[in-house]
Amino acid sequence: MPHTLAHTTNHGSESRATITPTITPTSRLKLLAACAISLAATLVYAQTTDTTTPTPLTTTTTTTTTTDTTTPTIIGPLPTPTPAPGPYTVRDTGEFVIHDASRDKDLPVRVRAPAPPRLVLRPEDRTGDDGDNTTTHGPFPLIVFSHGMGGASDVFPALGDYLASHGYVVVYPTHADSIRLRREQAKTRKQRRAVGFGSTKVDLEDRVADVSFILDSLDEIEAALNAPGLIDREQLGMAGHSAGAMTTQAVAGLRFYVWGKPRTMVAPRLDAFAVISGQGTARRSIREDSWQDIDKPWLVITGSKDQIRIGNETPETRRHPYDYAPADGTKHLVFIEGATHSSYQGKGVGALLDGGSPDNVEWIVEVTNMSVLAFFDAYLKDHEVAKAWLDAGKIAEHPGGELEALHK
Repeated sequence: MPHTLAHTTNHGSESRATITPTITPTSRLKLLAACAISLAATLVYAQTTDTTTPTPLTTTTTTTTTTDTTTPTIIGPLPTPTPAPGPYTVRDTGEFVIHDASRDKDLPVRVRAPAPPRLVLRPEDRTGDDGDNTTTHGPFPLIVFSHGMGGASDVFPALGDYLASHGYVVVYPTHADSIRLRREQAKTRKQRRAVGFGSTKVDLEDRVADVSFILDSLDEIEAALNAPGLIDREQLGMAGHSAGAMTTQAVAGLRFYVWGKPRTMVAPRLDAFAVISGQGTARRSIREDSWQDIDKPWLVITGSKDQIRIGNETPETRRHPYDYAPADGTKHLVFIEGATHSSYQGKGVGALLDGGSPDNVEWIVEVTNMSVLAFFDAYLKDHEVAKAWLDAGKIAEHPGGELEALHK
């Protein structure tokens, strides 16, 4: 049997998609790229055969009609969505330090960025003046990724590599609450032993300042990579997990209530936000109207087992960043059945807090990666195919488990 949506329903302006777990393989069409950059991300998305929803984009043909440059040009039918890497090899810088003189703070960062593309272009698609296989390399959109409490710049490596392979520069700061960083900075063995989750406090203001400083330091980051012009200053996004999701929400304009008085820590310039395992009204400083001013594109990813012993968030409250955000057509939720707090980045030490990893953790990683890529493609790169794919909840068709995909 071919894989189909179990049902797709509309509730007001909100679209909902769920799937059945019975899957059979679908064929993949071989890609032809008109150019290495403009098509690589676009060709990730599928043109499905489900007649219950409109076809997002029709296939273009080689006619004499004028091509509308405001929409993606597709050669041949779109392939099935895939978690496979994109056309770029990935450069991982490892961790290096940029210095914030205003705070007298050294901020360790790690960058994953596209290297020149792997694609060999057809002769008619070559762009070099001498007919060689060169393409314009950049600029690429920037994603700042904020780690969870106690983490560091080495988190979510699969997501960073995946995004970079599809044409994004991903910058991972190591915030001051990092256990690894604090142990490195400890001067005695006793101090190192004292560092742990029990002694870790998240300084949200300092984290937000880290993000703003990164945005102020793009020239320095490009210089460290010896890649001037690599980052597109007009396409800036942010993502984060757990405490990093709180940082992401704060930067986006989440309204906190401190002693009953509203307060925000918004950092301007960012255009779209992905919140992975975020926070809701389980804490007193966040109320149902805290998301009222979130007026930019917003992706929330969480799961049915996203709960840990050291916090009071539940799977239900982790949906709140979506539930209470304005219904303006740019808000998305991916709620993954069986996903635990750390499963979105795969197996690792985080599973100790979760009590183990789900059996289908690789599928959860794929769902996370594909959803985040589609989201930023839609709202940073303005890919209409990605937007249609997101709005229709097509991530629910990815085989390997069950999920709920909502849009409002």
